[in-house]
Amino acid sequence: MATTLAMSQAETYFPDDTHRTTTRDIEKAFRDIVEQKDFPVATLNLPEHDPIPLNRELGQILYRVAQQLSNNKAIMVAPIEMELTTQEAADLLNMSRPTFIKLIETEKIPHTLVGRHRRVLLKDIEEYAKERHEAFNAAMNEIAQTEDPELTRHNPLIKR
Repeated sequence: MATTLAMSQAETYFPDDTHRTTTRDIEKAFRDIVEQKDFPVATLNLPEHDPIPLNRELGQILYRVAQQLSNNKAIMVAPIEMELTTQEAADLLNMSRPTFIKLIETEKIPHTLVGRHRRVLLKDIEEYAKERHEAFNAAMNEIAQTEDPELTRHNPLIKR
């Protein structure tokens, strides 16, 4: 859910059923080359222009875009320095706005004030989400290593 602030800095692209086959072909072509250790030279051929070499980074971006669109998922392209409202940031983190405000007030996420409104950078939200995901994975790994399988053998909720 994006509001006016984010929409002025971001573009959303939706899948187009009429081009699904072409998008899948593009995804497959890029998948075959972007995962190679030595990224082969790919070129972009446009009418009335000389062929333009494509670097690995742009190849990976085009692959991810084609991958999402061919899976019928919309994509949003936004600058990493994009400022978000607290509601937009809370929506991205899948939490309530009051919970997000507490994160700001405890200085876990930096913010700026525009008048009396708080703004946060998309890159700070991405960084916080990554740290939270890594902490969750570490906790799950620790639990998995200390679990005694015999204690949960007869639990019908746990499938092995």
